[in-house]
Amino acid sequence: MEEHYLLRCLREYPDVTEIKYGKRYELHRIEELVAHVRRTGKLTPEDVWKIRDNTFWIYDRHWAIPDPQAVREGLQRVSERLDFWHHLRKRELLVQTLYEVFRNIEIVSIILRFVLPEYFGIYSPPMARILEVRRGHRDTETYLNYLDNLEEIRRHYPGFRSIAEVNMAVWVLHERVYGIHFSEEIRKSFDEDRFMEGLRLRNMAHLLDLSDVRLARSLFPVNLRLSAQLAGFCFEQKVRSLYEKVFRESPQ
Repeated sequence: MEEHYLLRCLREYPDVTEIKYGKRYELHRIEELVAHVRRTGKLTPEDVWKIRDNTFWIYDRHWAIPDPQAVREGLQRVSERLDFWHHLRKRELLVQTLYEVFRNIEIVSIILRFVLPEYFGIYSPPMARILEVRRGHRDTETYLNYLDNLEEIRRHYPGFRSIAEVNMAVWVLHERVYGIHFSEEIRKSFDEDRFMEGLRLRNMAHLLDLSDVRLARSLFPVNLRLSAQLAGFCFEQKVRSLYEKVFRESPQ
């Protein structure tokens, strides 16, 4: 049976990182370094440094290095509230508590991805873009929306063992569809994937409540062609309205 394009993306993850960054990322090795956090429920600054170490990937190429003193003080401050054992029913609280320490949702997502790979993935704007992830009122809410999308994908397509694996597949998908390592075959499969299309449309459904002008403005960063078409329609309607107003008010 032909390999599903998203599972192919997952399989190609080490190859694409080597092509793009000159290094084969071995994220499972980082998971092993912090596996004890899942058992003890305690995250230390030393665990954070293990995650940002460049041995198995190049953290420094993607994100700023957290301030060691701020991390140490922050983790001490929230230690009683940082609950990795009950993350399924306290997911939002766990994300928010880590956000209080790191003040950066991408770094929060990195820590959660390696400590609890079955349930969390790394958040970044490019991956949010390809899924049209619905933005929340806060970064933490946007991240939770992103995780919900990854979980939907995991449940729909057999073969993914964790949210982290879906996350890696979506990263490669973005590279193959929008990046410089383009694949016409994967792009075509993505375009024809009705489930993924439905997921993205549901993420944008809230935009239908906006006025035409605001909708055109909101679409601009994610779909320039559709934004331009809608803006053109708004302009035409405005011109028509002004013309009719002038025509009505002009003397016979």
